[in-house]
Amino acid sequence: MDKTSPRKGRTTPSGTIAIEFKGVKVKIPKEGLTLEALEEMIFDISRGIGQKAFVDALEGYDRQLAEERPRGMLKNLTKKTKYLETRIGEIKYRRTLYQEKGSGKLRYLLDEALKISKNQRMSLRVLEIYGTLAALEAYRKVAEQVGSLLGIKYSHEAIRQNVIREGQRITDQESKELEKIRNLDIPPAKEMHEVVYTETDATYIRRQRKGKRRGKKKRHFEVKIGIQYTGKEPRYQGGKKAARKLINKRVYAEIKAGRNKFLEQLSYLGERDYGLSMAKKSYFGGDGDGWIRAGQKEYFPKAEYLLCTYHLFERLRQALPGRGEEQKRIKVLFEKNKVPEALRRIQGLAQRSTQEKEKVLLLDYYGYVRNNINGIESSMRIRREDRERSAGAIEPAIDKTIAHRFKGRGMSWSERGASAILKIRQTIENGEWKDWWYEKRDKKIEIRGVLKPLLTAKALCKRQDIAPYVEMTLPCLADGQDQSKPWAYVLRGLTRGNLLKETLNPKG
Repeated sequence: MDKTSPRKGRTTPSGTIAIEFKGVKVKIPKEGLTLEALEEMIFDISRGIGQKAFVDALEGYDRQLAEERPRGMLKNLTKKTKYLETRIGEIKYRRTLYQEKGSGKLRYLLDEALKISKNQRMSLRVLEIYGTLAALEAYRKVAEQVGSLLGIKYSHEAIRQNVIREGQRITDQESKELEKIRNLDIPPAKEMHEVVYTETDATYIRRQRKGKRRGKKKRHFEVKIGIQYTGKEPRYQGGKKAARKLINKRVYAEIKAGRNKFLEQLSYLGERDYGLSMAKKSYFGGDGDGWIRAGQKEYFPKAEYLLCTYHLFERLRQALPGRGEEQKRIKVLFEKNKVPEALRRIQGLAQRSTQEKEKVLLLDYYGYVRNNINGIESSMRIRREDRERSAGAIEPAIDKTIAHRFKGRGMSWSERGASAILKIRQTIENGEWKDWWYEKRDKKIEIRGVLKPLLTAKALCKRQDIAPYVEMTLPCLADGQDQSKPWAYVLRGLTRGNLLKETLNPKG
């Protein structure tokens, strides 16, 4: 049964609302007109019209909910104003506050119907945009860029607070997922892989506020990162052999968890995504630090340990600065997998050195090689068999996930803010950002299957069965507090023009 809106005097099907955009005709002096000035003016007008239509739709829907609410159960208390940041700018609207009789609970039917959270200040689409940009740029630059592109003026601090809360949502949901894996409350991996590679490393970023630990100032905190993949393939068809990309790559990064817990959680994710324990072959790569070697034995016992050759040769250059010939001789011994002979040569250089600093560097490198002898031998053997199977993919992952955002000049971070951005970058890097907003988030963006493809104005006039469909007029064109303003007078001019008359009113 159709219901008639008493205010508008028009009939709309039950369970629908309607939005009607009045046509606008604007007369602009030609003198001094430029493309940019015309573009700016039309952009501002379109946003103004959209904001008015948005507010009318919300308030019209609120009135409809008031008429349809169960009688005798909710008491109408008052109208409350709410501000909301949307893709067309900030809107201000009023909705009705109700009180349940008996329980005394306060409710906004409009917020419940549209799934607007209690303290929500921006639409989820706007928050998605801010989160994407904040993962790449500083908050101040994000505010400037969005202001230029969409005309939205929002402070960088407000953006920061919203983005941090979003990163915390991702962290909380990830913790729940890890708990399920720990309790074996997950289905087995969809695909079992022949080979699974795991690589891990840690780096440091500057702390915003200096803390104290064991009597010493703590100016940095550690960021741990791991990647898992199942192989490498050409990045471009017919491209250079060196241009390779990882297959089935997943990045996992953490700040707050300790090193042992981080590796434990990384092993859980490997079991869920790759069936790690069932893989025919498993490799674990790292830079040779003690916590990585110990973690491999405890959490990846079936994996063969590989020392990243980048770190091996980089530390060799640091141990013998300016001595290129000696570096080459030792490097050749490593590449021929003659690690014991390389150790003897390093020890001999340390014993013959007359410089205390060089002696210390060589002895430190000697201990590093000796502790990682198994990882070096495995890495060199694999390099001879197939260079593409060697470890070393962790360094580009650190650059992409951490260094490019966290280590800019003068940057410093709070642990909470860095953790939030890190989780957002991790989600983007894993190709799960869209899934987060449309599938995984507790309060997600729900437009798929609700809205049909956009139609032209002429098609809209011909079809009256389109859902959702609302009838509204812009107050600035007929009534309301803005009707006497100069810009409203200009907008009303369109209704007397021919710009959209045929499309919006084909029957004349």
